[in-house]
Amino acid sequence: MKKIFNFALYDFANSAFTTIIITFIFSTYFAKQIAPNPVLGQSYWGWTIGITGLVVALIGPLLGTIADKKNYTEFFIKIFTIICISLTCLLWFSKPSEKYLIYTLFIVGLANIFYELSLIFYNSTLKKISESDNLGKSSGFSFALGYIGGIIVLIICITIFIDNDSLPFGLSKENSENVRATSILVAFWYLIFSMPFLFNLKKTNKNEIEEKINYIKNFKELIWDKGLNNIGKFLLARMLYADGLNAIIIMGGIFAVGVFSLEIKDLLVLSVLMNITAFIGAIVGGYANDRFSSKSVIIFSLIGLILSSSIILFLKSKVIFLFFASINGFFIGPVQSASRVFMTKSIDENNQASGFGLFALSGKLTSFIGPLLVSTITYISNSQKIGFSSAIALLLIGLLVLLKVKKN
Repeated sequence: MKKIFNFALYDFANSAFTTIIITFIFSTYFAKQIAPNPVLGQSYWGWTIGITGLVVALIGPLLGTIADKKNYTEFFIKIFTIICISLTCLLWFSKPSEKYLIYTLFIVGLANIFYELSLIFYNSTLKKISESDNLGKSSGFSFALGYIGGIIVLIICITIFIDNDSLPFGLSKENSENVRATSILVAFWYLIFSMPFLFNLKKTNKNEIEEKINYIKNFKELIWDKGLNNIGKFLLARMLYADGLNAIIIMGGIFAVGVFSLEIKDLLVLSVLMNITAFIGAIVGGYANDRFSSKSVIIFSLIGLILSSSIILFLKSKVIFLFFASINGFFIGPVQSASRVFMTKSIDENNQASGFGLFALSGKLTSFIGPLLVSTITYISNSQKIGFSSAIALLLIGLLVLLKVKKN
């Protein structure tokens, strides 16, 4: 149980980065105070995250194979985590001026690359810390704890740094010092709560393989057998629905601000509601995963996401938007958790990092398409709602492909 808790605590730690930097506070700060206007801000932010996803897609599988063959999994988790934390601190220097537009996007992009790379090797350890009959519960619990971490860190950031006239540490609201200070908080949060997992992460004893690694052969054996095998088909489906989900998560905060004119307090309510429902969804989905199947959980959740997201496009009321956004949150957790479990069960223990390198490839090779599609259509149509609809289309296509995948 200690191993599972430490594993979940890492999710609790890194959720600060995605919640504060990528999705809510720093992304909206960039769009409203650094970029020329919110529409261009959504476009620039989406393009940057999309490019970083492509970088991870290209190098992730190679690093995964090296980790499996050379026993570097634990080393990669630690070093990539430390680099991401260090880069996050540098966002303190992103002042509210267009002069810092390139700097901010560059630092965020680099930090996101190392964050995503760390997840490849983090996910690959699930099979080591959990039994085969409760992989769903373990995966769901870690995602659930991550959502709770997201709520807590967001509340701390807003109540102490954003919506507070008596700022700590001699900070002022001039030059948005209070907003920029949230990057330092994120870095410390990420470091402190990841330590139990990182320090207790033991190097697995493996026989050293001296021969040259054949990357292409290794990848082919995992996904190809006279055509795409079941893992290959699953990764294709995930590539599509992950693109849609990625766009919703990354662009969600900017979309909410631009379309429904949400203020900081509204964003706090939105985040708390979505993280609470995501917490419930991850727990329920974890139990359902072990009782039924990963495929069934993913299908049910994708249908829920498609319906609730489609309804949001036609809404005008802020209150009703918050309600359906909360429903979205309930379905996001099970999709992510069950996808990880499906992959864990589908590959043997000696190829977990290689498998999750391909898992990252499927989630990142075309991950630029989701944010890029949303950003570009938003730019062309000058409508955030029209741009956002492209994310729903990707979810639907991914669902149709997933129907052809056999249960593992």
